[in-house]
Amino acid sequence: MKNKLRILYVFGLLLMVFSCTSRSIIPDIGVIESNENYITIDVNSANPEYAAMYQLLFRGIADSSQKTPLIKVSESAARNSNPAYFENFFKKERFKTFITSSTKNRDSSRRIVINLSALKLDLEYSAIIRKFGY
Repeated sequence: MKNKLRILYVFGLLLMVFSCTSRSIIPDIGVIESNENYITIDVNSANPEYAAMYQLLFRGIADSSQKTPLIKVSESAARNSNPAYFENFFKKERFKTFITSSTKNRDSSRRIVINLSALKLDLEYSAIIRKFGY
């Protein structure tokens, strides 16, 4: 009986220790260069290209020319109003067509260059965002 309690106690302790580990769901993004046509960023994430595009579309990237998100409505509203576009964009990885370069850095992050002008044109053409002034 004492052995079973010890095993249960050790198992519970291990479960608590491993469940308290830090899990960062917010990608670590550093801006290298930014202008109205391209943005070069370093991303440290499990899926860096996806994280970069998601951040750019729905959150914006601090310290860049794109501080505000490209899509001004909430993520759920955008996905609900254009489900086919976002299915194709994220699940079928169409977002990779707007990434001109993705290289691995020494610290295991990735340096990603995104063609902002092509991405904005595609969002305008697909009626996800409106052209400025219209």
